[in-house]
Amino acid sequence: MLTLLALVEYAPVSGSYVAVVVYDHGFTKQITWVGHGNALVNKTAYFTQDDQVVIAYAKVALYNASLTWLFYDPNGNLYSNTTRAETCNSSPCTFVGYLPLSGTPAAILFGEWKMDLLANGYFVYSDSFWVEPVLTQENYWSFNVTQSAPARVHGELKVILHPTNQTFTQPIQLNRGVRLDTFYELSMPYAANITASEAVTNRRLSIVILNGTNIYVDLGPQPPDGYTFVINFDLVYGLYTLNGWGGGTFAFSWQDEPFARSYTPYPVPETFTIALPEGTAFADLVGLNVLSLNHNVTGGHGLTITFTATVLPLQVFGWTLIYRDFNWLNSHQVTYFATKSANLASVQQQLIPVLPLTLGSASLWTAIMSVFLLIGSELLSPAYARTGILIDRRRLRIAALALVAIFLAITVYQILVSQAAVAPPPH
Repeated sequence: MLTLLALVEYAPVSGSYVAVVVYDHGFTKQITWVGHGNALVNKTAYFTQDDQVVIAYAKVALYNASLTWLFYDPNGNLYSNTTRAETCNSSPCTFVGYLPLSGTPAAILFGEWKMDLLANGYFVYSDSFWVEPVLTQENYWSFNVTQSAPARVHGELKVILHPTNQTFTQPIQLNRGVRLDTFYELSMPYAANITASEAVTNRRLSIVILNGTNIYVDLGPQPPDGYTFVINFDLVYGLYTLNGWGGGTFAFSWQDEPFARSYTPYPVPETFTIALPEGTAFADLVGLNVLSLNHNVTGGHGLTITFTATVLPLQVFGWTLIYRDFNWLNSHQVTYFATKSANLASVQQQLIPVLPLTLGSASLWTAIMSVFLLIGSELLSPAYARTGILIDRRRLRIAALALVAIFLAITVYQILVSQAAVAPPPH
């Protein structure tokens, strides 16, 4: 060891390899220093988001070096990079790197973190630790769709509050002189006929509704071991028809309306159960912003879709369920009747009774003959020199005008017939 330390003492430090002997390394929540460079630690690899700091320690033998602590989040991104020049005159020495946790963005990056230690830029070792969420609440949503249109949906929310939930911290003074010592608050603008009761005893709980949307459930005396209660309500909106009323396709869209919960740093595991009417077919289920949701579809009298999700802090969560209701479609059959219109070309080909002429040819013939007769009547006018033709000019003009009248009548008839619509039969 003395030989190794002697070699380390004369080795160049900046930008070059340095000899480092690692005796122990790991993570701890607290560290107690004993003398210079030595420490007592309670080693752990698991931290909750409420822990103040993650302390990475390394008990090593070295002379002097620049130690770099690299912390990578569960997504593999470099989150923290700290470098300090360290000296150990009496090996081994304990050095530490810090990752602040509670109240920082790192507190909601749950999962496995990785830490790399470098000495003068050279890799020494790698280690891992886990950041876990603090669960203060669990939600179990249940929607029972009894009719697609007009929509009839009953909802139920079962809330489990853990003892660590901040709901029990302080009373609240509401409007109209109402004071609640322990309460649960939630925004439910989509709900009507709201009631609440204890899950075990079914005891009715008092509810205060402000602004028509914000509800406060009075939980009564503070229990020492958490609280479980149920909120029942009727859904006012959220179920819509797709592709018109005749298609029988419906979309059930739901979005969480967090009033206070989303501003807390704790995630909320949620389970959803949606029971559809009998005679329906499941089409698709997507989350907010086209988030893919792992779901389970079971049969029975109708279809039941279940899935779970974890609503992260400061995030709104929602989903859309698309299905076809064949019972509704069969009981609301819509019969469409085509509106037929005869076009002008087909009317022109219509034969005139008795005569071997069509309306089109008769119209053309009368137009041409009327033009000739009118020209002839003008040529027999006294204004022109005598031609020696013995034709009654007045009768010629009458015949021409008669042909013009026939032409106009045929033209009007063709237009009226081509625009006439066949009336649909009665429903």
